[in-house]
Amino acid sequence: MKNRKQMIDDERGYFFGFARGTYGEVLSELGKTKVNSWRTSSIPLAEFWQPTNLGRIGGLLAKHLPDFNPVCALKFFEFPTDALSDGERIGRPSMTDIMILEAGVQIAVEGKMTEYVYYSDKTVREWMNEGASSAGILLRHRIHRAWLCYIHNAGCTCLSGLAEFSSNCMDVSYQFLHRTASACNKAGVKDGTIPVLIYQLFYDAKDFEHVAKMEAYKESLRGWASALKLQNMKFLIIATPVTNMVEAKEKFGSMHGEIFDAMRDNDIYKFDFDATTVEAVIDTDKEVR
Repeated sequence: MKNRKQMIDDERGYFFGFARGTYGEVLSELGKTKVNSWRTSSIPLAEFWQPTNLGRIGGLLAKHLPDFNPVCALKFFEFPTDALSDGERIGRPSMTDIMILEAGVQIAVEGKMTEYVYYSDKTVREWMNEGASSAGILLRHRIHRAWLCYIHNAGCTCLSGLAEFSSNCMDVSYQFLHRTASACNKAGVKDGTIPVLIYQLFYDAKDFEHVAKMEAYKESLRGWASALKLQNMKFLIIATPVTNMVEAKEKFGSMHGEIFDAMRDNDIYKFDFDATTVEAVIDTDKEVR
């Protein structure tokens, strides 16, 4: 029989506090997170997924997720997924921007707006090389093995194992690896739950350079999915135009976390739903080519 220490992390229905499940609670908690600027991607993502937009979001995704009802789904912002090795929690958790749970699907949503314009994703190779000592490198091997196991256990990769991963996937974005793992963790077609990974890319509709950077990032996403040989899941890229970047800067450019309080009564960003596109890089049982 397990003792108290061994059972402390078992999933047995324990919760702290009593959340009511409101959008207002989400905004309050997001206001406490690190917000570098008014263009931090968590801001448009939170605003896009507000209650008044859920019906339109369901319409956007209907072709690829025909039974998905975003109104009824559970929507967890800043959702942690731990890397486990032999039952031990190792490294830092992967923090998914929004984890959405509904009967039959588990959806991990990653939002981006300026990140792909100004920065390059850190690759698995670069992340591994950050391990300053042999012990640090060994730990990182265990961590990336844990992420790969989540994807493999869900039946969502054709990779034969770690050797093939090391040969083909070292230049994959490390974040893309653990976001994919988060979507696959405790899911899979055999368990009756389809893992879904969504990258939602917001862009300034009036900035041609921003659009070009977004298209280049889409190509990177497709390449990383191909390298991981993903299958038996859905991987969607949502490209959402923002039409009022100049106005948003004028009104909210000096704000940080308090911008989420402003969001209760104001439109920070305006989205062109009609021009929003949804691309299926992988659709359930089809391996990306």
